[in-house]
Parts: sequence; C-alpha cells; structure tokens
Amino acid sequence: MKLLKVFKWFFLGLFTVITIIPRYLIIGIMCIFDPKKSSLFMYKGKPVIPILMLTLSLGVYFICIFYASRWYVQRLKINYLADDILASTEILENEKQEDISKEEFIPSGEEKYADISYMSVDFKDLIDKNNETVGWIKVNNTNVNYSIVQHDDNEYYLKHDFYKKSNINGWVYADYRADFEYFGSNTIIYAHNMTDRSMFGSLVWCLKESWYKNEDNQYIKLSTPKSNTVWKIFSIYTIKPEVYYLKTYFESDEEHEIFVETIKNRSIYNFNEDVSSNDKILTLSTCTDDGTKRIVIHAKMIKAEYR
Repeated sequence: MKLLKVFKWFFLGLFTVITIIPRYLIIGIMCIFDPKKSSLFMYKGKPVIPILMLTLSLGVYFICIFYASRWYVQRLKINYLADDILASTEILENEKQEDISKEEFIPSGEEKYADISYMSVDFKDLIDKNNETVGWIKVNNTNVNYSIVQHDDNEYYLKHDFYKKSNINGWVYADYRADFEYFGSNTIIYAHNMTDRSMFGSLVWCLKESWYKNEDNQYIKLSTPKSNTVWKIFSIYTIKPEVYYLKTYFESDEEHEIFVETIKNRSIYNFNEDVSSNDKILTLSTCTDDGTKRIVIHAKMIKAEYR
C-alpha cells in the first residue's frame, strides 16, 4: 500500500514537471525575446508575468536538480559503506575471535576525571521496542545521541531502522563481535553518514580543528543496561577502506601494542593521551561525505560504573 502511494506521487510530480513547467518556461523565454508576445502578458504596462514565469520555472528546475543530485550522492555513500562493511566482515569472520574477560573493567586513573559526569539511560522501554538494543551513545557537539543496536551480523542494520523496519538509512549499530557487558579490546560502532547530518553524518564536524581542540568534545558517553562509561578520544583520522582498525583479536601483546600505537599515530591531532594494550578502546566508523574514505574515531575508557 505504501509503495503504491510512492508511485502515485512520483508519477504525479513527473507529469507536472513534464507537462506544466516546460510550458511556462517556453512562454517566458518567448516573451523575453519577442516583445510583441510579451505585450499579451503585460501587467500595468510592464512585462512582469513572463519574467516571473521564467524565474519560477528555472527555480523549480534548479531545485529539482539539487535534490536529485543530493539523493544520488547519499545513495552512493550508503552503498559504498555497506559494501565496505560487508567485505570487511567476510575477512574478519575468518580471523580468531577475542576471548573477552568476564570481569568488570576498572580503568586506571579514574580520579583524574572525577568532574566528568556519566550518562545514564533507562533501557526498559527501548528493549521493549527492540530486544537487540545494547546501549546509548552521545558525542558532544554533534548530532550523535542515539540508541545502539546489535544483530548477529554486520548487514542487518545497514538497511533496517531501530524498529527493524526496512530502511535504507539504517541505524547506529555495534559490530557483531562486540560485548557491551564486559567490553573487549576494541568495541566498534557503525552508522551511515547521512546528508542531513543524522546517524553518524555529523562526525564530519570532528575533523575540524575548532571541534577536536575543544576539550569538552573529547569525551564520549556510553550507557548500557549493565554500566555507564566515559571514553576519551585519542585519535581522529580519515583513511581508505581497510580492516586493520577493526581488529579485535591479537596473537600477542606485542601485536596489540603495535595496533594501539598505529591507530594513535594516524590521528590528525595529538591528543597527548597515553594509550596501551591494557586499555579498552571504542571505535566509531562511518564514511566521508564523498564516500571514498572512512572517518574513524578512537577513544579509551576512562571511567566506569556498573549497575
């Protein structure tokens, strides 16, 4: 039924553009270049109507072109990111899975951040609406303030919304390997970069010097049914599609340390934050505005309280 309505309004709009607008566009052009014809459309001795018709027609055409282009670019970005995540998942599925410790993690040096408050969320209603809800994330001075969902693969929420309805915009979702009760070495969250800056679209702002140099923006708050945590950003960068920063399993402490050092050194800004393989890392991933690269943000857990 909904599909029929879409087709109805699409063809109605198409009919209007093809039949009505060109007519007035042509009349407007004719009246401008042929004074005799313009006299037929005079208002108080001035050929205002032809000019208005031409202006209106051109305006409608340019607006249509703008929105059509915007829609096309958005679809390209969504498809690029979806293809990249699915390709990455195929590679990662062949790797060994991390054995996550079932102990509550207490970050070292919590006392330094005593003034940073937690974000606490009541998950009862959210879980009633979607039983795959695992958390809520907030990134200061962005539009990222969303519930997080998690399926048993990295494909489902690329094209389903929070209510599990088919939606090409998808939702904010966690990597299928992530554990939101105890947290692994690298907890990864994905979302599309939407043109209207919803989902992870506003993470492009994090690439601006005025954003990442503002210390208030360097804290990410995460709430889950089992805990409230605060994470401090230590790396922000863009990179061509790859799977390295999505690693969660490491064969040795040395390999893990190299990983941490690598993603830290990629940052476009030095946050002067000490990070080691003993830290829990949070990774946010989306695509750039042109869809050809990934925007990546890494943060380490600095505070935690358990329910």
